[in-house]
Amino acid sequence: MSAVIADTGNDQKAGATQYLVETLGLVDPTAAPRTVETAGAAAQRLASLAGAHGVLLDNTKGNAGPLLRHVGDLLEKKYGVQPMDMARKLVYSRPADPSLLDELSRDYDFVVTGVGACGSCTSGCVRDTVDLEARGIPTATIHTQVFMNSAVAHSAAFGRPDLRFVQVEHPIAAVSDDELQRRALALVDSVAAVLIGDAA
Repeated sequence: MSAVIADTGNDQKAGATQYLVETLGLVDPTAAPRTVETAGAAAQRLASLAGAHGVLLDNTKGNAGPLLRHVGDLLEKKYGVQPMDMARKLVYSRPADPSLLDELSRDYDFVVTGVGACGSCTSGCVRDTVDLEARGIPTATIHTQVFMNSAVAHSAAFGRPDLRFVQVEHPIAAVSDDELQRRALALVDSVAAVLIGDAA
């Protein structure tokens, strides 16, 4: 009798867990790890940055645009890229509109984006990177060091554990323009390395 009751209880628990996970989208922390299908291969790296036409994708997080602009200026001076344009997302906490990503992948050779400096904006930046790379566009994505672990976890969850990211000091929102320039100088070579491989 008690065995039958126990079995019924287990069935109810399994049914409740299935409902919470499959219907409501909750995560079962007791579940065994699952394999995530790889979301396409990395875009082919550029042979060289010299003469390449890139775009800065500002996720509109505080000071992301100015930091990216400094990085773009350094890529122009140090690596000989063409003058870089700036594009902007409407909402930093969400992935970019697919039509914007289509436009960037059609018109440019590479993208530099960021800045992942909170939970939701880090997730959005990683999603944009995955989607741009799937469109064949090498993408360098900047995250503050506090959120690098989150970026790595999100890239694995999105099926791209191979992605490499560029780290910048945290925070960026409340620092001076001179400090942003200093940080851009410290990370520009890492941006180049992501775009063309370790030959940078």
